[in-house]
Amino acid sequence: MRALLPFLLLPLAEIAGFAWVGDRIGALNTVALVLLAGLAGVLILRHQGLDTLRRAQQRMDSGQPPVREAFDGLCLALAGVLLIIPGFITDLMALALFLPPVRGWLFRRGGVMMSGSLNMGGRTTVWRDQGQPRYTDPTVIDADFHEVRPPDGAAGPDKLPPPDSRWRPPGR
Repeated sequence: MRALLPFLLLPLAEIAGFAWVGDRIGALNTVALVLLAGLAGVLILRHQGLDTLRRAQQRMDSGQPPVREAFDGLCLALAGVLLIIPGFITDLMALALFLPPVRGWLFRRGGVMMSGSLNMGGRTTVWRDQGQPRYTDPTVIDADFHEVRPPDGAAGPDKLPPPDSRWRPPGR
């Protein structure tokens, strides 16, 4: 129930914000301000989203995982959703997510940079906390296989399969 409380209170806070701003600047100006904030947000989202995609591509080209860029893209997508929701509180939250220092703080606070591994183009890349790649084995062996089971009568190493069978016990 505690987790749902912000979602239940947000619409009430937005309505109160509309009423307060409408009382100060008028109803028509309030609607115009909401529309202008949404339009400005869409333009900012478009610009920063393309920039984030470009940086992610550069990181992948250099063999590094684009963890920070993926986090920035997630924040920008959330900002876009917040801009679609009419209201001043969600617009302020979205504008905060557009600021790179805020996203950087959230990134560090969330502990997104952790050790792990990533398979990129056949190379297994292991990165440390700084995001520096270390290639464990650059050799790639590409193979296909299928499992061949022994025939019913050839269960042990002392029994040989029929001569027309391709299956042979190990060592024979």
